[in-house]
Amino acid sequence: MSSDLATFRQGMRRRECSAFPASIGADSDVSGLRPRVGRVALSTWSRRAGWFVGVMTTLRLVILATTDLSDTEAYYYSWSRFPGWSYYDHPPMIAWMTYLTTLFGHSAFAARIGAVACSALLGGLVYRLTSRLFTPRAGFFALVAITVPPVLFFTSFFVNPEGPLAPLWVLILWLLDDLREHDEPWRPWLLGLAIGVAFLAKYTAILAVPVALIFVALSGKTRRWLRRPSFYAGGLVALVVASPVVIWNYRHHWPSVTLHLVERVSLPGAATRPAHALHMAISQFLWMQPLVLPGLLAMLAVAIFRAREDARYRLLAVASAPVLLFFYVMMVLVSDAEPHWPIVGYLPLGIVAGAWIDERFDRARGWLRWYWRGCVGVSAAFVAVYFVHTQSAAMMRLVPGSLYNAFDDPVNETFGWNHVEAAIEEEVARLGPDAVVASNHNVLCGHITAQLDDRLHVYCPTPRRTAFDFFGRRDPPADVPVVYVSSSRYHESLERSLPGRQCARAQTVDVQRDGRSVAGYGIYACSRAVSIASAP
Repeated sequence: MSSDLATFRQGMRRRECSAFPASIGADSDVSGLRPRVGRVALSTWSRRAGWFVGVMTTLRLVILATTDLSDTEAYYYSWSRFPGWSYYDHPPMIAWMTYLTTLFGHSAFAARIGAVACSALLGGLVYRLTSRLFTPRAGFFALVAITVPPVLFFTSFFVNPEGPLAPLWVLILWLLDDLREHDEPWRPWLLGLAIGVAFLAKYTAILAVPVALIFVALSGKTRRWLRRPSFYAGGLVALVVASPVVIWNYRHHWPSVTLHLVERVSLPGAATRPAHALHMAISQFLWMQPLVLPGLLAMLAVAIFRAREDARYRLLAVASAPVLLFFYVMMVLVSDAEPHWPIVGYLPLGIVAGAWIDERFDRARGWLRWYWRGCVGVSAAFVAVYFVHTQSAAMMRLVPGSLYNAFDDPVNETFGWNHVEAAIEEEVARLGPDAVVASNHNVLCGHITAQLDDRLHVYCPTPRRTAFDFFGRRDPPADVPVVYVSSSRYHESLERSLPGRQCARAQTVDVQRDGRSVAGYGIYACSRAVSIASAP
């Protein structure tokens, strides 16, 4: 009788402890809290999250329908015309995805629709993971937090490798969290599968391997996996899934490794590193948004501080701090760093922000609510300015001509391509049916290929290697005439690009907005190549 009463009291104490968030320890299971969230609250925040994802998806679709591809997007699009196991600059997922979405249409809308689908998936995964770790309301706040930064918004509809990588990264965090409370041997295999698929999206997904190892090793509760063969079998699964990229690089003498670890790393110098560091800091401050970036970095401090006592924050800190450090260092070392590289390092901080705001929102002082509204408002204004700028020249009129540099305005990359296409086809018709097209920069060659949809073969004889080298499209055949396209943005000697040919400018395409020249293209008609030996 007394033993039964003691058992009953012990069970009641366990129930009472499991009902309070304050009792969560370093390796506590928070799943016991989830059913205690009211059904009404859960359904309300899920519905709001669904509406938010739907509205943002609609906005992205409107932008897709009214804008054209940028140079870099077109370069990625051109890969889909040459199906392969991997590509020089990146793994194959972006090309595979674009190939599928353009099977029945070759417009910019069709090329970008895959990125929009990935962004909707990312939003759903962030909401569900945050709701699982914390609360549904925290999930909604996290969803907004990872949507607000301009760089995250633009990568949500641009053709880019981060599009498919971002939701896969959140899925990897979800599967890592599963290792805390579950013992099925197949769970590391599923984690390995997700890492392998992420590697097919972008090489930096390999950072998920040290993230997983660090997270598992930091807790006694997860450290048990280090003694189990199934955990290492998950690594084998990842390697098998990623093998197309590895095999392609091996067969081509590791060109992607050489590109990213040798060719792109700038030479050390007294002025180089500080200049890169300043550029990195400014680009992150602007593209992550001046109000948002300090807040996310503050959330990194929160995650690190709470990581010792709470496994949820430990997961988010491990998935962000070393990742951001890696990208910041690489952006200082690499000569052509891009501001969207660290995106996956910011995603866990968006989840931390959702949880932190949820804790304080009901009793928040005015500054927090104004800060939250300011973050959303500034980014909304940023997107509105971008959209208006793509549709009219109204924004240009606000900038004096002496201060406006057309080459610094990426929107100009999207204009005038129908005129370039018409000029190319006119010259090809004049030179004959065996004529081909060539240009002097990888993204310029890619944009021409995308615009022509490879109806005419496009070659890219550039000083640096490009993806076209691996398509068999570097140097045009010597026995055919060439329509050569130059650009006011990308300069290269025509004689160096097409040695042994006589070229004459046939047309000039001047792209103007509001009376200002924003892009220029030269169309040249070039004869068949004449070798030095056969020249008179």
